Amino acid sequence: MSFSAQRPTLSLSQITRYFERLQLPKKHHIYDVSELRPDVVLGFLIVLQRLHLIAIPFENLTLHYSAHRQISIHPEELFKKVIGDDNGRGGYCMENNSLFGMLLRSLGYVLFSAGARVFDGGQWTGWSHMVNIVKIGDKKYHVDVGFGGNGPIVPMPLDRAGPVQTHIKPATARLQYKNIPGNTDPDQRLWVYEHCMDGTSDFQTTYCFTELEFLPSDYAVMNYFTSTSPRTFFTRDIVAVKGLVGDDGELAGTLILGNNDLKWRINGKKEREIKFDSENDRIKALEEHFGIKLGQVERDGIRGLPSQLK
Repeated sequence: MSFSAQRPTLSLSQITRYFERLQLPKKHHIYDVSELRPDVVLGFLIVLQRLHLIAIPFENLTLHYSAHRQISIHPEELFKKVIGDDNGRGGYCMENNSLFGMLLRSLGYVLFSAGARVFDGGQWTGWSHMVNIVKIGDKKYHVDVGFGGNGPIVPMPLDRAGPVQTHIKPATARLQYKNIPGNTDPDQRLWVYEHCMDGTSDFQTTYCFTELEFLPSDYAVMNYFTSTSPRTFFTRDIVAVKGLVGDDGELAGTLILGNNDLKWRINGKKEREIKFDSENDRIKALEEHFGIKLGQVERDGIRGLPSQLK
């Protein structure tokens, strides 16, 4: 792993381990996209994003199941936790998107990351989310593998016409370039990611982001607040989400673990649900359905927290 100019890259062996975690067939292993045609580069990015959403969960378990309850976004720690330890772990936005950005940069993709505000409860949070912006040819694409069930599932072009993009059927998604409620300057514009549950519902504002490149020090500040403040969702509640693959190899739904239950949402409908009566039920579900194996120290870490199931 190289740390040149604070933009770390992976070694060939680390890239291979990452591909294995994504279950990318060996015949499709590509280690350098810099000389490939833009359509091939985009096609490979589409595959990598889909496999990432299926293989690596969006989760905040470290904030509840650990002795320290601290999130590290140091590149070596991220690689070890998600790829190197073989325990099924993922992370929340700054973990998953940082790691995915590191993979893309190592493969020769041109990209930078940006901050986002989440639209929560009818108002905007501060900068609390991270996205990657990837440039292929003369186009920029919004790429996100760290938001959960309603997040984008394909690279979305930064196109001011706002074309509707594919999502898990029957849902769709789009980007709008516009001002947002709360701004006092009417000339301000941001990219607003919107999600529609089905063909008949309205598009719902999900988050907004800028094209201003954020630096590692910006994420250090964001990560500290997001992972320590009692006012954030992540410190209060437990969540784990990963994509479910259909017979055609495409995303067909999401597996969603919350404080008290586990749900299978397929093609926009809840197909199955399991309720938890105890910590053992939740820990068993994490291992059986996510492949996440928590050691005894991690299991002991939740004792006495409000998120513990009594």
